[in-house]
Amino acid sequence: MNAKVMKNVLNWILKLTPLRISLLLTAAMLTLYGYNFDEETNYLNLLDKKWVDFIQKNRGTVAHSDQIVLAAVDAKSVDKYGRWPWSRGIIAQAVKSLTEYYQVGTIGFDIVFSEPADNHLRLAHNFQEEYVRNNIQQTPEGERFLNYMQSITEQEDGDAIFGRQYAQTSNVVLGYTFFSQDNVQHLSPEEVQKEQKRLRSSAIRKIKGYGKLKTALIPEGYYPELNIQKIAGKKPLQGYFNVQIDREDGVVRRVQTVVRVNHGKRPRFYPSLDLQMLATYLGEKIELIGDETGILEIKIGEKSLYPFSDGTFLINYKGPEKTFPHYSIADIIEQTIPLEDLKGKMVLMGVTEVGILDLRVVPVSEAYPGVEVHANLLDNLLTDSYFRLDFDNYIYTFGIILAIGLIIGLVLPRLKLGYSIALVIAIIIGYTLLHQYAVNSLLTWPSYIYVLLTILLTATGVTQYMFFVSDRDKRFIKVAFQQYLSPAVINQLMEDPDMLKLGGEERVMTALFSDVKGFSSISEQLTPPQLVQLLNEYLTEMSSIIMKYEGTVDKFEGDAIIAFFGAPVTFPDHATRAALVCLEMQNRLAEMRRQWRKEGRIELFHRIGINTGPMVVGNMGSSSRFDYTMMGNSVNLAARLEGVNKMYQNEILMSEMTYNACKDSIEGRELDLIRVIGINEPVRIYEILGRIGELDSNRKNAFEIYAEGLELYRQQNWNKAEKSFQGVLELIPDDGPSSVFLSRCEEYRTASPPPEWDGVYVATSK
Repeated sequence: MNAKVMKNVLNWILKLTPLRISLLLTAAMLTLYGYNFDEETNYLNLLDKKWVDFIQKNRGTVAHSDQIVLAAVDAKSVDKYGRWPWSRGIIAQAVKSLTEYYQVGTIGFDIVFSEPADNHLRLAHNFQEEYVRNNIQQTPEGERFLNYMQSITEQEDGDAIFGRQYAQTSNVVLGYTFFSQDNVQHLSPEEVQKEQKRLRSSAIRKIKGYGKLKTALIPEGYYPELNIQKIAGKKPLQGYFNVQIDREDGVVRRVQTVVRVNHGKRPRFYPSLDLQMLATYLGEKIELIGDETGILEIKIGEKSLYPFSDGTFLINYKGPEKTFPHYSIADIIEQTIPLEDLKGKMVLMGVTEVGILDLRVVPVSEAYPGVEVHANLLDNLLTDSYFRLDFDNYIYTFGIILAIGLIIGLVLPRLKLGYSIALVIAIIIGYTLLHQYAVNSLLTWPSYIYVLLTILLTATGVTQYMFFVSDRDKRFIKVAFQQYLSPAVINQLMEDPDMLKLGGEERVMTALFSDVKGFSSISEQLTPPQLVQLLNEYLTEMSSIIMKYEGTVDKFEGDAIIAFFGAPVTFPDHATRAALVCLEMQNRLAEMRRQWRKEGRIELFHRIGINTGPMVVGNMGSSSRFDYTMMGNSVNLAARLEGVNKMYQNEILMSEMTYNACKDSIEGRELDLIRVIGINEPVRIYEILGRIGELDSNRKNAFEIYAEGLELYRQQNWNKAEKSFQGVLELIPDDGPSSVFLSRCEEYRTASPPPEWDGVYVATSK
């Protein structure tokens, strides 16, 4: 890698983004998986196996063949025939009953008869040899004794009886075992070769691609512990029943179905008990097809089986112990089992009696009879339901890991934390269900553990990066502004922090100014702590109402509140929201006054002015210190309207533009047409009275009379105007605007306004 490439890589890493973080972690997982995928002893691969074990164990019994049963050396048969091992004559009786009465399809022995069984026959032979040695057989009595002993020997020779029965059948497969060279160091090469030679009749004869077959991939069987000659004879129907134990945890997940035995330069290949039984059951020969990659296919007539390249099959366990029916040998010999239960079926004969049975650790149990391992494999081979893991599974795993990394890197940064967690959980649950479906229905699966680690690692990496880097500015915004902005505004700022850059834009918004009446005199009556407590209570309640309607608290200036609606979040009903805020602030302050009155504390009253119009809003100030605020004539007018309340002995005033924008939701009355300080254009001002439909009939009548009086006032009909305003006061005695206009009428009646008077009142103070 040259210096330029290294520099580019370094720059890429330094410019990290959530997507790049995710892709880097994904690449690390892909590298780890690619390095370890064929390492059997790798811990992560072992966890993958354990997960599939968990699925098999917890799914219970699944569909399986009804053509496989077990003939068991169980407690019942041991009670009847004595301690195991029995005389082979009993085994012969069982074989005869199964073949002649029950007409089973095939019988396989998960038992090896490697030693002569009948010790009492040796004693008879010793007697015979002693008689011959001492010439006792020459006497008539000796001759009769020898003939008797000979008949006894023939009648009681179970091995011979079993051997004759085996020779007469064509569907019985004897079992045997292989030992490695390390386990038979006490035997000479000649003894080993002798047993290997006995085995040759059982070798697979038909092999396609023998010259290309990479035999080293297929495990070697060194010394076969065979059935004694008296039983086995020279028949080829034998199969080994060794099982393959995973080195990592001792669990039987695979069974080797083909073993090579090196006979000089040309090895021979031998089938397992399961493979030989299946071939016998189907009445076909076994054919191997292979090349330099190992075994490609095992054919039994028209049936094709696809093992791993070394000849192993990954067992799909169909359920717990006794998933396949067990029948006692005692019942088989006595023929008490219904004929249809056994007829035409494959029978595995093995030991299940507690204390003498062969127990194995398998995915579905930690103490599973070895003969049932073979029953599961037989079922898998017969029904083509063994697990298949080919190279495509590794490709699928690579693709899934990469897809997960891209999804998390692209989607997670766009979501809030809660949604991010929900997404990660959904991906994990979804993939878990998909993986279980692959195991149970497709009989294959990509990796579960590596994909799960990818999900957790990339999600954690992206989340941590966002927390410490990407979300740092968002957290600052939330902490800095949560006391002044509504959650919706804060969320928008967090999504777009560029809004806090220096600068502004013109928008039509609604500004709100609020001030406490007579605050200076109130502050003189309270100690500083009392003043702070009272003011904090007031400002907290009022600002919370503003934020409730998604307004923005611009600032607090002593007892004054300055706020606006329509920025940074834009909504079309900003004027209505501002008017509703005014009403709610008024009602809440009335409730607070009642509480303060009970507590004997000073009561507060306030005045509010709102105006709608074009304003400049944004971050104003210097590059190092700025405020998100508003400015413009429309803002100034709102401030002036707050002060104008004093002239009309009023609480809430709004401009005509605000009234027109919210009149479908708010009841209001026109108060006057005034010209405020600093603004030349006259402004029509309105009082906010309540929500639509909240005014009672008395107030409605009063405000209609007020409107008539205002019109008469502008016509300079002072006497009639006075009567109207007096009529309002009779209905609402404390109506401030009516009192103000009565005074004006009296003033203008004595000193008429100039001829150019247009009804506009000029305010002389703020």
